[in-house]
Formats: sequence, structure tokens, C-alpha cells
Amino acid sequence: MLKQKNMRGGGTDMSTSVLKIIENVVKNNGEKKAVKASFGELTYSQLWKQSDNLAAWLSLRLKDNKKPIMVYGHKSPQMIVCFLACVKSGRAYCPVDISMPKDRIEEIAIALDNELILALEPLTIENHEIVSASAIELICSTEREIADLNPVSGDDVYYIIFTSGSTGRPKGVEITENNLRNFVEWSMNLAGKTGLEHITFMNQAPFSFDLSVMDLYTSLATGGTLVCLEKSLQSDMGAMFETMKKSDINCWVSTPSFAEMCLSDYNFKQDLMPELRLFLFCGEKLTKDTVIKLSQRFPKAKIVNTYGPTESTVAVTAIEVDEKVLSNNENVPIGKPKDGTRLFIRDGEILISGNTVGKGYYKNIEKTSEAFVEIEDEEGTKIRAYKTGDKGYFDGENYFCTGRKDFQVKLHGYRIELGDIEENLIICPDVEQAVVLPKTDGEKIKSLTAFVKRSNEGITAKLIKTALKEKLPVYMIPKNIKFIENMPITANGKIDRKKLEAEFI
Repeated sequence: MLKQKNMRGGGTDMSTSVLKIIENVVKNNGEKKAVKASFGELTYSQLWKQSDNLAAWLSLRLKDNKKPIMVYGHKSPQMIVCFLACVKSGRAYCPVDISMPKDRIEEIAIALDNELILALEPLTIENHEIVSASAIELICSTEREIADLNPVSGDDVYYIIFTSGSTGRPKGVEITENNLRNFVEWSMNLAGKTGLEHITFMNQAPFSFDLSVMDLYTSLATGGTLVCLEKSLQSDMGAMFETMKKSDINCWVSTPSFAEMCLSDYNFKQDLMPELRLFLFCGEKLTKDTVIKLSQRFPKAKIVNTYGPTESTVAVTAIEVDEKVLSNNENVPIGKPKDGTRLFIRDGEILISGNTVGKGYYKNIEKTSEAFVEIEDEEGTKIRAYKTGDKGYFDGENYFCTGRKDFQVKLHGYRIELGDIEENLIICPDVEQAVVLPKTDGEKIKSLTAFVKRSNEGITAKLIKTALKEKLPVYMIPKNIKFIENMPITANGKIDRKKLEAEFI
């Protein structure tokens, strides 16, 4: 078991740390399955012991280097071993999925500034030591002394997740151990809505997307089993449904878009997943239509809508969406904030303060100061808050989120800065100007369209998309690319996005 030499980072009671919560599960349920995937499976004892051995190796290899460690891969159970090993060794981890293009991976590696990378999939980055999957497996199976480990705790950064940035470069959101612990203590109560002692959680999101924190750590903290649905499986509906059926999933965690995709198949119903008792949604707008269809298809399951940006540790509000909520509201509310969190509506924007608001952006003082601000509450007390950029309101009972106030959008649960795509379009050969706009269906974003002014008519949409694949994740590449001779301009000299949208979308 993990021996904690001393306490660091804000005086947290280690008896309630995230690691301690998981360790208690290991003591009581060591032989239960912790994680299952097509790549393999691990019991709680195996997960804990392997992460102990890797943590000891990291401490010996890196010595005084406490920089965050990139963990690259997909849905392998060893990814979770690496996460725990990093924090046990006193270092934050940064999950990076295989869907990320090479250029973006390199940008993240440069930002983290740690020469060592744990890679569960093949990876080559210049001037970095890549610890391969086979090497990690060997390290994890070798017994090592772990008495002198000083794990991440309190206000230490637990993980960093990079999100889209408006300048064309990703921003690393820092979440502390305190942030995660406070979130997990709340999310465990959400999972309790299943009414089950042992819960099988579905993992849909890649580990580099913070929605995965909800299913991963809630599962580990409650002694559940995490069933990982890898990317290739999600692209094969029949095979994915077969896995769902065999896995006896009780708690579904996904974006609404993923559930809507599944609803397009008539086989997606309670007969397929008879043990399903709870849908947990986050990441984007949940519509009444989706709730109604799910309620009809899965009469035994409760549906919970949650809300929260990456910067406030996954989610900070929740509401069980039942018939009463549907009948009393035109749109699905995001509910009320959890204990320890307060929401403020300032100039129509949602601001969040509380014990899960993150530390800031890694090595980015300017962006941190812009987004994490000091405000006064109703009593005039100054408090720290995060400006979400989301528009919203409070109706006296529940909060509602009505969209974005800037050029950031949510597509299939992914947070995307349109400026990020535009910056990468501009550097494509023969592209003079570029604007990206969302195509909506009601209030829901369905796809992205890029408007491009080119200097060479030989440049095609296919060539541009190919170039973008070298710079951006697939989910950020516009579905449609429209070429125009001149961008419409507003009276103050800016590109008239509204005119573009009115004429072309």
C-alpha cells in the first residue's frame, strides 16, 4: 500500500484525499474488476500495485523534476495505472489521446517541458524520452520500494487537460487534488441515484476530455467497474451495442450527442441494457426531445443533466430531469450548484466560484488573469470566480445555460475555440482569409462551416482538410468548406460574421 511520508500543498487531511479514497476501496474490494476494455482488464489490487511500482520508478528516474508528465494513449487500462502512478509520485499527469494530431501533441509536450513521456501507443517526439507500453508493463511488474513517495495533495495540481485556445494554441487547465476530491465527493452522490451497491460505469469520452473524469474517478471512488468503449468500437454500432449488452452497464456517462447517435438505432433500448439505471450527461446542451426519447426507451433509468466547464472540474450543477421538470420548463435546466459552489449571473454570463474552480492555465499568466477574476458577492465579499463565457439565467429555482457569448462552441461535447481553427486555416497554403461558423439546429450545434478566401483556385476543400488534419483533432475540422471571393465587412472594419451566417448557412 502507498505510504505517505508527509503532507504537502494546503494542509489537506490525507484521510480524505482522492488516493486515500481509492486505497480504501482496494483494501475492501481488491479482487473486484476496476477497469475493463478490449485492451485488457485490471482488478483494484492490480491497478494499485502496478501504479505503486511505476510511481517508485518515476521518483527514482525524475528525482527533483516535478514537472507534469504526459500520458499518451487511448483506452488501455494501463492509462489509469499511469495516471495514479504520476500523482503517487508527486507529479500531475496530462492525458493526451491518440486522436490528437502530431503537431498538437508536440505543442503540449513543449508546454509541459518534461523530457519524459509515458506512451501506451507508438509515439516519437524529438528531444523527449518516450517510455513505451512494453517498458511500462515491465516497470509495473517489478517490485520497488515506495516508502519515500510524496503524493500530490491539497493545492498541488492533480491533472492538466489541454483545451482549444483562441490563439491557435491549446491551453492547459490545471485541476488540483482539492478540486478533484470535492468533485468526487459530490459525483459519488450522483452515482448513488442508481440505487445499486456495485455500479458498472460506461466510459465513452477519451481520457483527454474532462467528461471522462466523471466516470473514471466516480467509479474508482465507489468501487465500481469502468467499461471503456474505445474509438474503433464507437464507430461500429453493432459491435458497440454487443459490448454494452455483455457489460451490464448501470451508469451511462456521455455527451448528449453520443446518446442521440445511439437513439438513431431502434435496438438502443432497455432490452439492450436491462441493468441501466442512470444516464449522466455533461459537455453540451441536453434537449427535451432527447430526454423524452430516452425516457420512452429506458423506463427503468433516471436522467440527470449536469453542467460545468473543464476549469471548474467537470461539472458543478445537476438536476434529475423527470416529467415534472419537462412540463414546467421550455428548455432543460442545468439545475442547482453543488455544495461548495456558487453561480453568479453577471451581464448575462455565468460565473462560477467554489471549491472545484481550478488553479488556472499552465504557464499562462495572461489567460489565467483574464478568465479567473475577483468579484464581489451579494454581501460585498471579494471572491475568486471563473468567467465561463456561457450565457445563462436563474429563474428562481434552477439555472439555465443558453449558449456562448464569444467565439467558443460545444460540438459533440468538445469545447472548441473557432479562432483556433481559423488560425490554423490561415497558415494553410494559398488561404488568405478564413472564418468558421457553427451550423445550428435550434439551439444545438450540428456542424462547423469554414468560409475561405483563397489566392489559388487549385486549392480544394479536400486539400485544406488534409492540411488541417496535421494541425487539429478530427472533431475540430469543419464539415463544410465554402470558398468566397470577398469577406463581408461591418461598418467598423471587422468581418461581418452575421452576414456570412445569414447568406450561407
